[in-house]
Amino acid sequence: MSRTGRPKVEVKKEKIITVRLTRDKYEKLKEYAQSHNLTVSKVLEHGVDIILETSI
Repeated sequence: MSRTGRPKVEVKKEKIITVRLTRDKYEKLKEYAQSHNLTVSKVLEHGVDIILETSI
């Protein structure tokens, strides 16, 4: 009998970060995520990737 649930992932994301935003910034972030069919977490993760790739 097979187990049900989420499939295993290759890279486990185990760190949680909390960020405080103004209501206006949060609404803009949500709108961006919705219009690009992404989650807020994915948008923020992509932003971190961009910063790390462009930093010296």
